Amino acid sequence: MTQPEPTSPTTSTPTAGGPRACAGSETSTPIRIRFGGTMLTGSLDTSPAARALRDRLPITVAATDYGGVEKTAEIPALPMVDMPAGADPEPGTLGYYAPDRVLVFYYGDVGYFPGIAALGRFTDTDGVVATATGAVTVTVELDC
Repeated sequence: MTQPEPTSPTTSTPTAGGPRACAGSETSTPIRIRFGGTMLTGSLDTSPAARALRDRLPITVAATDYGGVEKTAEIPALPMVDMPAGADPEPGTLGYYAPDRVLVFYYGDVGYFPGIAALGRFTDTDGVVATATGAVTVTVELDC
């Protein structure tokens, strides 16, 4: 199986995969995140929005900084049925901001905000998410 070609770093058009079998667990699904040249690990929870994202993996997007606390990348809409009205994501949260349809990698504190859905977590021990500048090509894929 060939990997999708990354999108241009100046665009946020995702390259979507499709449903793939992944055992995961009752509480999470392991993922890998290629953030520029660095591989991060993470997991998706079992919420409806996280399951919808999981079913679209792998995806490749261009992420850019927003507000000095998060990197965002446009993706097709995720379902918000049965999701909380908002969230207060901690650094290391992989989220989705429904009003703008963006996948969000939180590396700073944003506080509670309506429209945020926490989808899972990522581990960034080297701080590459916070220090990356410009548009960064990011690929999120299943790790199973």
